[in-house]
This record gives sequence, C-alpha cells and structure tokens, in this order.
Amino acid sequence: MVSAMERPFRESEKLVIFGLTQDANLTDSSLARRFGMKESTVSSIRRRLMDSRNIYFANVPSFHKLGCELIVQLYGSTNPAVPKDVKDASHLAYLDATPEVFDAVSGESFIMMSCCFKSFSDYVSALDRYDRHFTGAHAAERADLRPVFFPFSISKVRYSYNFSPGLHRVFGLDTPRPIPKRPTHLDVEEIELSAIEKRTLTNLSEFPHATDAQIAACIGKSRQTATNVRKRLQRKEMFTRTCIPLLLTWNIDLIAYVHLRFRADLDPETRDSLSRHDWVNLSWYTLERESEAYTSYLFKDYKDYVSEMQRMLKPLLDSDMLRGDPSVSLVSTAAAKELRDCHFAPGIRKLIGIGGDADLPRNYPRLGM
Repeated sequence: MVSAMERPFRESEKLVIFGLTQDANLTDSSLARRFGMKESTVSSIRRRLMDSRNIYFANVPSFHKLGCELIVQLYGSTNPAVPKDVKDASHLAYLDATPEVFDAVSGESFIMMSCCFKSFSDYVSALDRYDRHFTGAHAAERADLRPVFFPFSISKVRYSYNFSPGLHRVFGLDTPRPIPKRPTHLDVEEIELSAIEKRTLTNLSEFPHATDAQIAACIGKSRQTATNVRKRLQRKEMFTRTCIPLLLTWNIDLIAYVHLRFRADLDPETRDSLSRHDWVNLSWYTLERESEAYTSYLFKDYKDYVSEMQRMLKPLLDSDMLRGDPSVSLVSTAAAKELRDCHFAPGIRKLIGIGGDADLPRNYPRLGM
C-alpha cells in the first residue's frame, strides 16, 4: 500500500494524527484548542488525512466481553524461494476461512497473525485448518509458525492499538509526552446482547466510518434507535474507538515485532517492575504474561531502530532476566502487505452467532477496511 500523500507530513498534520491516536473521539474544536490551531484548519487536515487514508478509524470490539478466553500471536518465516504474491494469496485463502484472525501482515519471508479465540479448542481447529490448507501443492507456501499464548485470565494485554507514544517519539513533537495506555488484566465475561445490539456491534466493527444514519439503514431501524443502541454499547464498553495511522508512510520505514521470554524464577514484583519501561510504553500492540511478552514498535529508519531498540531492551538485557535472546522480526514498510487490517466483523459474527447483514445502502463507506 502507498500513501496518497506523497510528501513528508507538516507539523500541523503530525499534531492532528498524534491527537487522534491519543483519543479517537476528539472533535475538531477539541483538537484545535489542544494544539492552538484554528478549528477550520483542523477540519481541513482531518479530511485531507482521511481522504489520503493516512489515518482511518476502527471500532475495536471487547473480545473479553464476548466470552473469548485467549489471544494468540502467530509469527514465523516463509519460504524465500516462493514469490511473495503467491504466499500472500495462499494465506489470504486461509484467512477467508479463519474469522478469528483480525490482523495479519506479511513481509519479505515473514508473516504474523493476531487472533482471538473463544476457547483453546477453537485455536486447535484453526491450526489444523492451517495444516490442511498448506499441504500438497501449497506446501511450499507454508510458514514456519510459532504461537505465543495469552489467556486473558493470566495476562495483561493492550489489543486496542496505542500508537500515540510511538508517534510522539518518531515525529519528534514539541508537546508533552503522552501517558502510555498500559496493558491491563481483563476478566472474561459474556455480556448478554439483544439481537439489535448484536447487529449494531457487527456493523460498527465492519464500517467504523459510518454515520448513525447509515448504521440505521443497515439494521432497518431509525437513526435515533441506532444512536441509542450505539451509546448503550459504549456504556457497556463493548468496543473502543481507535484512530490508526497508515504505517506504510513517509515517516516510518520499519516495524519491529518482538517476542520476549522471561526467566521462570522471577518474583512477581520484579517482573512487574520490568514492565514499567519504554519497551512496554512505546509498544502499540502489547501482550504480556509472567513468562512471555509480545510487543510492536515503529521506527523512522534502520539507524533509529538500532539505537532505540538497544535503549528499550537494555533494562531487560542488563538485568539478566530473559530466557534466551529476544526474537525480533523486522519488517520494511516498503515490502509489507496488510493481509488483514482491523478485520473484526467476521469474528464477531462467529462469536455472537449471526450471519451477514442485508444488502448495504449504495455508497456505503468502506474506507479503512
């Protein structure tokens, strides 16, 4: 993917992106007051950034409130002898049959998939499906996948994306450093939803740029009803509104996915203290449990990656508390492809037991999917 904005960001554009990644619900007037800009300027910048798809929005469902028991991070190497487009096409066919995967990125000889499962049995079924898919003629396209498990009951997670600390660093903004949204423990529960709430949540996840009137047309209700249902879902904390910057852009050349394993003899207090450093604070997608962690970072270029990665991991390396070397998967944004991007609706349909919706209104917004 290539950004339509073929130039470096202006300072004002960086501030708007940064502000929206801090809080996706901020209005143009709130952003203008926060950064000392005119509201009309902010409105123009927001519109331009969205038209060029340098930012888009997602309504991230609360998987733990839908009865899901664990998040699984899959990553691994792919066969460099097989053309990337062939491997991507084969994995896309697999992903079409696996709604639990909500995010997937491929790079040169690398792939990662973020998944959320209602049970471990569902995970095993998905893995068996992978094995069946990549046999015979597709065997060479198979990735050497490594799973990392994060059951909600014993983990701290941040799976609604947290880009603002990393962007503040990459953009070099002259504003106060944002308070990071730290990974937290989330209790698994299954909130009872009405039929109209289920359909509304699915549409909010699939079409996050839709207005209440457009959601109403989808669910066959009035705009006021759609507004009331959306607000009810928000009060139940069934989704989180998130602004996502286009990672394949002028300002970011590299993405690093890092898998860390900790020594089993660490006491909980020491382990907790380790997670108060920048290796967690600057991660935009963070999964943790006592023995393992999975984090994701943005870098301007290779020089930035080398210096920042060494700085962030220094407390861990100096403490001798890691079990083996960190596994770092470095992906060039120029070669990366988003196989799945905030692909939540199919998984929600499976979790809450509803099928597809009726035909969508003409010109229904699909931006950001």
